[in-house]
Amino acid sequence: MQVVAHESELGAWCMAFAAPAPLLAGIVEQYVGYHESGTAFLSRREMPGTSLVLIINLGAELRITDTLGQQFCFGMGQGFGAGLSDSYATSETGGAQEGVQVFFTPLGARRLFGLPLGDLFNRVVRLEDLFGAFAAELAERLLATDDWAARFALLDAALLARLKPRRREAALAATAWAHLAQSHGGITVSDLAASLDCSRKHLTHVFHEQVGLTPKTSARLFRFRHALSLIDAAPANINRGSIDWCHIAFDAGYYDQAHLIRDFRAFSGSAPGDFLARRLPDNGGYTG
Repeated sequence: MQVVAHESELGAWCMAFAAPAPLLAGIVEQYVGYHESGTAFLSRREMPGTSLVLIINLGAELRITDTLGQQFCFGMGQGFGAGLSDSYATSETGGAQEGVQVFFTPLGARRLFGLPLGDLFNRVVRLEDLFGAFAAELAERLLATDDWAARFALLDAALLARLKPRRREAALAATAWAHLAQSHGGITVSDLAASLDCSRKHLTHVFHEQVGLTPKTSARLFRFRHALSLIDAAPANINRGSIDWCHIAFDAGYYDQAHLIRDFRAFSGSAPGDFLARRLPDNGGYTG
């Protein structure tokens, strides 16, 4: 388990990162436990990514505005799952929060949620609507301890108990997803379909059910997340004028800087420079 702590005029936060149990490899990517207080900002932009997420709130009220503008409030012991999306969401607090976040692979989420992931595209779904009475039971167990290792062990056991059999169609989607990940979205959909000996139409159909996005949008998200990783590799105090955006665009696989800017506006709601100004240090995310 890795723990990152921050304290400054921005506020104080502590985040614990852990891998899942070996039996959940390929299903769960990572667990994150977080606690923060006294933040000088009340909202964050939650960037779209290549993982589906599940969040259980263990503290003060958490408010979410999804990519479609729908608003949700989650009190202590409540939570939600969110599908893949093509734009950012917003989270708001009163300056303090605590909770656990689970990052799933799309194929893992398909097996755990038990519904086509196209049904979750751009959506936030309350935990009780995904898991029924099991949701409250899991939250109660998590609230009964404040030890992150114990909480992650509880998640391991709970998720393993709910894991559904792998579907036959998942093999094609898993291989295609791996190709997109390895290339950071640099492979064309035509080349991807050809490498898998299937049609673009069939690949798109499989992606809709097993992933929730089209192959083309998935590739764009991998490219965008790669650009974010390149930005995050820069010192946190670097200003927007100090980054070579043409270099970032080239390394991330964009045609040119204008291509990078278009995707940043679509996914984050900001141009790259303005986006950089929203970055918080020590894995704090991005201000709203």
